[in-house]
Amino acid sequence: MTDVIELAQRLVRTPSPVLDGDEVAVAGVITEALAEAGLPAPQVIAKEASRPNLLTTVGFGPGGSHLVLSGHLDTKPVGAAQWTVDPFGADIDGDRLYGLGSADMKAAVAAMVVAAGEVVRGAELASGKLSLLFTADEENGAEYGAKHVAEVLDLDADGLVIGEPGGIRDDYDSLHVVSRGLGRFTVTARGVQGHSSLSAIFDRRNAGADLADAVSALRRSVDVAIPADEDGLRDWAATVNPGLTYRGGWGYGVLPERMTATVEVRTLPGMTDERLLGDLRSAIEPWRQESGAHVDVDFDDAPHHWIDGTRVRGDDRLVQAVQRAMEATLGHAAPLSVFPGTTDTSWFARTGIPSLPALGPGLLARAHGADEWVSVAAVRKSVDLYRSLIEGFCTSPREDRA
Repeated sequence: MTDVIELAQRLVRTPSPVLDGDEVAVAGVITEALAEAGLPAPQVIAKEASRPNLLTTVGFGPGGSHLVLSGHLDTKPVGAAQWTVDPFGADIDGDRLYGLGSADMKAAVAAMVVAAGEVVRGAELASGKLSLLFTADEENGAEYGAKHVAEVLDLDADGLVIGEPGGIRDDYDSLHVVSRGLGRFTVTARGVQGHSSLSAIFDRRNAGADLADAVSALRRSVDVAIPADEDGLRDWAATVNPGLTYRGGWGYGVLPERMTATVEVRTLPGMTDERLLGDLRSAIEPWRQESGAHVDVDFDDAPHHWIDGTRVRGDDRLVQAVQRAMEATLGHAAPLSVFPGTTDTSWFARTGIPSLPALGPGLLARAHGADEWVSVAAVRKSVDLYRSLIEGFCTSPREDRA
């Protein structure tokens, strides 16, 4: 029987940074692990051969419900982060398993495989169906991953749970029923290209300086409208991040013709791109009028500028099944909350499947940075949590989602 920590280490030691555009090797590790766990060989769903998504399904018997456990196989790149350990070493120090993707989210993927194998070996379920779905390209927009899978495959599932690291301050301290969406916008300043030595003599505008002022004005004054929340969820808020990137200009000696900054907004279900664009423009308008600068706010790379947020109501039977599984294995049912990030639920929820974004070991704060790690104890608990959820949800009567 495969040990969940050993499998997590194998996955971390198999690099799959999304910018490489190749998840073949890590998918191979999963395929081997599925066989070791006694699970069926996976179906490969791929828009491109180098970007495989894997799906394996086990039927326990007639009746019951179909649960999908899902996780992504890619990671962010190491980038410029200064690690003190080998990002692909999967070293263990006390309770910490270090490595790129350890928390986001290779340990959860390992736990799903091991938990499913334990359920199948136990042969105690007489009804329901379980699928494991492992996706590519989650960290760069899901064009080759969940978005593609949702377009070409009818999962016909009653509930889907993603194993993103769900902890905010402690492992499993929240039950996330909302996945925030993502809106991308640009702020662009325009001037007249010319010799920089003459800027003061002829009072010529510097598009770079105007852009910096515009981003600062936006940061000071932006107030985006958010929908009302009737359920009192924790962390019900949108987040605006002006100036995440800057581009333009020629270098020394040249006043820039055009300079652009990107603005990211983490949105809530019910928010729209047009309304948000209006809020951003309204926030910057007083400064624009006063300064006389030529500055515009627009969508970034439309129509790819927007990913919807998703929500599952607290009384949904998937949420209730997770609460029961948490109580049984962790000793508590965490408060309902909003997951700060954007997840693959944005694509699956479009098909009508209730989809929860983050029920996995680890803390989101440890992801996308140096020395990422996940608690060994939390990973082992996640096996029990997934097994309990499988047993509880798959045997429950199926409901009409029409």
